[in-house]
Amino acid sequence: MIHFTIFGIPVRIEPWFWITMALIGGGLNAANSLDMLLVLVFIFAAFLSILIHELGHALTIRKFGLPTSITLQSFGGFAAYPAGRLSRLQSFVVTAAGPAVQFALGVLLILLARYLVIPEGSLFGPFLHDLIWVSIAWSILNCLPIYPLDGGQMVAAVLGPQRQRYVHLLSVVVAVLIGLAGYFFLGTILLSVFMGLFAWQNWQAYQAVR
Repeated sequence: MIHFTIFGIPVRIEPWFWITMALIGGGLNAANSLDMLLVLVFIFAAFLSILIHELGHALTIRKFGLPTSITLQSFGGFAAYPAGRLSRLQSFVVTAAGPAVQFALGVLLILLARYLVIPEGSLFGPFLHDLIWVSIAWSILNCLPIYPLDGGQMVAAVLGPQRQRYVHLLSVVVAVLIGLAGYFFLGTILLSVFMGLFAWQNWQAYQAVR
């Protein structure tokens, strides 16, 4: 497990984060040393983008006067803070800050890429492509109304604790649809597996709060 501090915020990276990023980056299909090197490039790009995403959450939390820490694990990460200390509006702002900063990074990199001269055969080209792709795709994926993704948490902040069951029910429906679309139209099993897990977790939560 890796620990460090950035902007005074403790960061912990669990081993499953690296494993998951390697799988998403094509680690199972790496056939030679170049493929493995490109997987490592993807992992580094994903690490930077997701860390920036979580910093968006954490710096906003700190702006509201609360302590925070970042953990990167499996399919992403989270910024922790004391429960029950933020209003629903503040919770919405904190949640929205992560994907907003990450998406802005992707757009900025797209604009800057027009003016960059990338040497042929350089690893910077794949790195920039991966950093843009992760920043855009990850921020959009996180805004899906599926709890506990950022989109689901924003829906929860809007509806309030009395309507939590609707948050979980909506999450089940969206997760199933995205999982099916990922399998039949994109041909990706990994996305379908994650969506299946989200659907199952939210169905259990829905049953518990009915």
